Amino acid sequence: MTTVDIKGAAQLMNIHVRTAEKLVVRGILPAARIGHGYVLMERDVLAYIEAQIASQTALKREKGGRQGKTRTAVAAGLEA
Repeated sequence: MTTVDIKGAAQLMNIHVRTAEKLVVRGILPAARIGHGYVLMERDVLAYIEAQIASQTALKREKGGRQGKTRTAVAAGLEA
């Protein structure tokens, strides 16, 4: 089992560290608070990425092309 911290999760998803932290705080990505930081299972981060790819690809196919903004933060409702 491989674990990552918030920074490592953000790097895997190619997003800002604060966006990754929002995903954890909102319960979108499972994590445990250990000491002063969060620990995530790498497989959970990869599963989230895979789910985003599948969801966004399905939307594109339904609409017949690219769907406006498809960034991870927007898809997760974190546009603010």
